[in-house]
Amino acid sequence: MNKGATVFTVRDYANDKGQYEKTLKKIKEIGYESVQCGTPPFLGEPEHKAMLDAAGLESCSAYAGLEQMRDDPEALKKAVAAAKIYGVKYICVGTLPDEQRESIEGYKRYAADLNKLGKEMGKDGLGIMYHNHALEFYSFGGGRHGMDILFEETDPSLVFFNLDTHWLASGGVNPADWIYKAKGRLPIIHFKDYAIGGGAEMVEGVCKRFAEVGEGNLDWQSIVKACHETGVGYAVVEQDICNRCPFDSLKISYDNMVKFGV
Repeated sequence: MNKGATVFTVRDYANDKGQYEKTLKKIKEIGYESVQCGTPPFLGEPEHKAMLDAAGLESCSAYAGLEQMRDDPEALKKAVAAAKIYGVKYICVGTLPDEQRESIEGYKRYAADLNKLGKEMGKDGLGIMYHNHALEFYSFGGGRHGMDILFEETDPSLVFFNLDTHWLASGGVNPADWIYKAKGRLPIIHFKDYAIGGGAEMVEGVCKRFAEVGEGNLDWQSIVKACHETGVGYAVVEQDICNRCPFDSLKISYDNMVKFGV
């Protein structure tokens, strides 16, 4: 697997062109081979691609808003053009809107949008990719979750997933199980640990936090094994909040990934 990092993890060190260039070099120096990020507002795609090349990093996906691409053909064309500049195969979209998150029909509508956009992107040899959080595991009873609907109602040849180990655990499911379930549809996975803090004010309180790979409670041996057996291409570290310097967090995660056989 290619080892990558999200620029989001070090977002506070990527606020202008000079700072961003230094940040990419630091990511490469740690050992990462790729990054996952959108185009910074202070750079155009060609300049951004040149900066990535100069740092010795590849991009593993492009980003775009599903609603914008669905409602505006020009936004879709722009997203496809950006993906081609970066040389990536997937355009990643985020979480479905608030009003669709607690109804079966809402998930079905979003799945239909994913299928429609995936079909359009397929004309250019691209795929659309959905990044989960915990909220997609809203239960409709009988063991059926919103995430199941997104998975079952989308075309496997058109719609792919960017699963996240922390959010899978937060949603109450076994990350390795979902990695196997998504075999063939999981080109990129986000690696971040799920840790429990000791600061709960009530016995019933859960102080969970984001943690470096291998520094929390997840079973990384089973996760890495599942990734290898299902052909995941990119293991990308994403840590939403770091309790130390984010670059130190990226280094800890990288070293542990190597130790786990990534």
